[in-house]
Amino acid sequence: MNAETNVSKMGLLMSKTVWNNFRWEFAAAIFISVISVVLGQFFIPLALRHGASSLDVGILTAAPAIGLLLAPFWASMIEKGNAKLYMFYPNLIGRMLIILPLIYPKPWVYVATSLVFHLLMGIQAPAYASIMTRIYPAELRGRIMGNVRVAMGALMIPLAYVIGRWIDSSGGGGPLILAAVTGVISIVLFTMVKEVAIDNHKVLPTKRATLFDQLKLIKENRKLALFFVATTFAGFGNLLASPLYQIIQVQKLELTNIQIGYARMVYFFCLLAAYLIMGWVIDRYSPKRAMFFGIAAYAIPPILYGLFGNYAAVIVAGGFQGIGDAIWDIGCMAYVFKLAPGREAVVFGLHLLLFGIRGTIAPLLSTSLIHSVSLNLMLGVAAICILIGCLMLLRGDQTKLLTGTDLS
Repeated sequence: MNAETNVSKMGLLMSKTVWNNFRWEFAAAIFISVISVVLGQFFIPLALRHGASSLDVGILTAAPAIGLLLAPFWASMIEKGNAKLYMFYPNLIGRMLIILPLIYPKPWVYVATSLVFHLLMGIQAPAYASIMTRIYPAELRGRIMGNVRVAMGALMIPLAYVIGRWIDSSGGGGPLILAAVTGVISIVLFTMVKEVAIDNHKVLPTKRATLFDQLKLIKENRKLALFFVATTFAGFGNLLASPLYQIIQVQKLELTNIQIGYARMVYFFCLLAAYLIMGWVIDRYSPKRAMFFGIAAYAIPPILYGLFGNYAAVIVAGGFQGIGDAIWDIGCMAYVFKLAPGREAVVFGLHLLLFGIRGTIAPLLSTSLIHSVSLNLMLGVAAICILIGCLMLLRGDQTKLLTGTDLS
């Protein structure tokens, strides 16, 4: 078979298959923007307005992490199986479940729906990481993933306003239905991507990796171990504060959905800008440098909420959250791809397991203490944890950062 003819697109030289993969993922991203806005910003406020308690909010915030507790198990299966199947069916079922709170709008239904949805997402998450390494070459991956997410961010800015106003005027039923429908369309489109020949992959193991085998990978790779320690501290702090943000917005500041929508527009604008810049930073410099800026951005919101706690703080903090989320999204995957070629699904599964542990404990801890510990104290602890994560990521690399040497 003759080699594919390369084409120049978006200022990048790529094969036709890679270009087609980008177009399919781009199309899927357009549709998934709706579900991202509805679930990411308005699902918990809807639950609160239907009587959800602080504990319910803690569980809802922890649900994405709870869903990832079994990620290493799924990752070991994905490594030896068809990643597309592990991507398609969990997404298809999970996105159809989003309409359940419309049928029976009770707090426990919101909680149950979120838990089941994210348990299914815990199956597809390591599959997605594995697929990314098979459809895009390493030298283009950061910029392509950034460009796809720029499209999502650009669409989410007006969607945050429109959906917020829609919910204020007629309730959450319509947005929940639209999120389910567009979510199903997006996963169908994504399954059209095709694998390409990637030269930098190592041979995969001949047997399924046990949890012990997966942990051994960390022991043998100091940089990977340090990455996990840094993200554990930073992620714990961020997730400790996350449910407090929404409780402050809805219960303390009594913001309307449209006001929350404005804050989310700022979030998505900064998310978009960060995707544009950091995709280039990852490919030009390193994922580690990008991760440093992302973790540092996470430290700002708890400080703003703690010091000011007003609507202006919500707006500005939303921008820094957008920067942090964008960099964390593509930075973590890119860093894992670089440190563990050929074992991405398994190592990313471990990353997701650690996220599951801290993401389950942190929001449940902060929401259970909300009536006995001051909000400012918990926000301060969250900021300190995030800053420790920053320092751990830079351990041994301070000179390299100052001199501009590539941080691996």
